[in-house]
Amino acid sequence: MHTPSSRTRRWAAVAATALLVVGLAGCGDDDGDDDGAAASPSAAEAEGAVVTIGVIAPLEDGLVDFGHDIRNGAQLAVDAANEADAIPGYTIELKALDDSSDPPTGKAAAEEMAEDDTVIGVVGTYNSGVAREVAPVLDAAGITMISPGNTDPALTKGDGAEPERQWEHYFRLVAADDVQGPFLVSQAREEGFTEAAVISESKPVSKGLADVFAADFTAAGGSVVHRQVVPDGTTDFTGALATVRALAPDVIFFGGEYQVAAALQKQAGEAGIEAPVMGGDGIKDPAYIAAGGDASEGDLASSIGRPVRESETATDFLEAYEDAGFEEEPGDFGPYAFDAANLLIEAAAEALDGTTGESAADHRDEIVAAVAEADVDGASGHVSFDELGDNQTKVLTLYRVEDGEWAAVRSEELAG
Repeated sequence: MHTPSSRTRRWAAVAATALLVVGLAGCGDDDGDDDGAAASPSAAEAEGAVVTIGVIAPLEDGLVDFGHDIRNGAQLAVDAANEADAIPGYTIELKALDDSSDPPTGKAAAEEMAEDDTVIGVVGTYNSGVAREVAPVLDAAGITMISPGNTDPALTKGDGAEPERQWEHYFRLVAADDVQGPFLVSQAREEGFTEAAVISESKPVSKGLADVFAADFTAAGGSVVHRQVVPDGTTDFTGALATVRALAPDVIFFGGEYQVAAALQKQAGEAGIEAPVMGGDGIKDPAYIAAGGDASEGDLASSIGRPVRESETATDFLEAYEDAGFEEEPGDFGPYAFDAANLLIEAAAEALDGTTGESAADHRDEIVAAVAEADVDGASGHVSFDELGDNQTKVLTLYRVEDGEWAAVRSEELAG
């Protein structure tokens, strides 16, 4: 039986206190644009001793639904930690910077974080392509980055034949596409699909998921009748769908995100194609259904973790989230962002113990070491990292559009 370390007990105390805090000041009138100031004044605030949790996510443009979910989860952790005086002698602030799902914008945000000596760590990014630009900047500055959304396997394993850690300060909480792809194949076969058309955007994370799906679907006895890669941000699928219609597959697998997937799905319906669209976590958003209307009924997507409203580990998180009064509904990424922020807060509490007023930048090596040794239960489930920086707990859920909403079909905890 695992005996909790002092670090584990401290993290559990911080998280438990966070989940018991209700009516958090600073969140009750959240309008989606708050920069994340601390919830309540304290002696530390009066003295000006501040540490900062960064968030880099799509907040103004791009996949903003996912970005707001990440920001809100981190904000909940920060506000509650301040209520609990989680880092004695310091006030914790949230610094949320927009990346607009755009790598150069994300890199600029990372450079701003790197210049801020109060930053103890960053929660983000959502987009894997943005992470490729952000992670090296933060790593060079010694800033720990914990992603609640990246799924590109190369971010932790590299592009070579043998897995190799890319950045000492980078960690990922969710299952990557080398796990999500096979999961989607098993779900497609469970649904009875035997012939698939596979279309993807060209960016590595989207094409990579589609490539994994195509290879594994074939290996599992299915047939890929059409494979096509389209430019990122494509809005006209007329040519691709003409081919798909002639081949009449029983599912269209799409590697990409909800904004582009919605255009594909809508045009497929207009072309008279009855096959459902299936994709990864990038398409599982209410905006996808809103764009497709009735034509989206029966479409399928995987997403990370278990449904927040059905997960036993997220029960207290959900209650605290709703009491906080955020404008947005809680989504799949909020619990992971909450856990990421709490991991950074606990690590900083240990590193800064008895050091009121010292620069957080002087203790970043201690913070990353503490995060690497995490072995805790959080709102998203159990968290512990392997030698590459991946969470060893990998849970995925298949969703289907039913009556205009994403409804969970089945969840699985997977190895990998």
